Amino acid sequence: MKKYGLLFMAGICLVVLVFGHLHWKNMSQASGIKGEKAEEKIIEKEKEEREALIQSLKPENNKQQSLIDYLQYKSLTQDKVIVSLVGSNGTSGTSASNSTNSWAGRLEKSLRSERDDLETLSFINHGHDGYSTKDLFEGEKIEAVINDNPELVIFENPLINNQYQSISLEQTEKDLKNIMSKLQKELPNAKILIISPNPVANSKTENSLGLNYLDYIKASERIIKKNKWTHINSMNGIEKKLKEENMRLADILTNDNVHLNDQGHSIWFEVLYEFFKGE
Repeated sequence: MKKYGLLFMAGICLVVLVFGHLHWKNMSQASGIKGEKAEEKIIEKEKEEREALIQSLKPENNKQQSLIDYLQYKSLTQDKVIVSLVGSNGTSGTSASNSTNSWAGRLEKSLRSERDDLETLSFINHGHDGYSTKDLFEGEKIEAVINDNPELVIFENPLINNQYQSISLEQTEKDLKNIMSKLQKELPNAKILIISPNPVANSKTENSLGLNYLDYIKASERIIKKNKWTHINSMNGIEKKLKEENMRLADILTNDNVHLNDQGHSIWFEVLYEFFKGE
């Protein structure tokens, strides 16, 4: 009798185990289905939020769109985003301790860290020491920028070298027109930002044509405003920052009184970064 009782109890236990396992399996499957549906909802919500962000950043919907919003929109809608830089010593980072301390290096790093979508942002630097506007145009450096197929071009107008090399204002204006015409024709969908060079210590010293650095700045600004090109007067921006921080121009220039040291590049970066954010 005891033997049959034990067998009976064992059978009951087995039935309980089987049904328990089936119940657990069904519960697990149900939980898995719920988990998949929850994950699908999350993915769908993220997709909707991304699409809403893209729509909000569309250039057509934002006539006064900041450059950082423009770059973010491009990053959300294409595989890569390229910013091409072209200019002279200021762009190449002359006298900065290393490329990451130049205004260009600081700007690239800050834009990438500002928003997650800009992690793939790529800067290509075509800065050439000692180059004038004529050198940039006739030396096929503008073609190199065009070949990058960038979304944004930052063109540092190399007026320091134009003044130093005694290139006439007429030739400077002609070169500027030629450069912009070529960029606009070959890169119709790209934004182009012209920036003036940095301030120099001897801005009123005349060249062999009787022209000083400020003459070149003013002449270029006239043609830029006439053509309604996007422009930053870096010289004025840097000088304003120096005044606000109670600093001298000499504090940010190297011994040649022309090129910027690391601190100077940092201030130039601040001027540009504020513009990129639309401030």
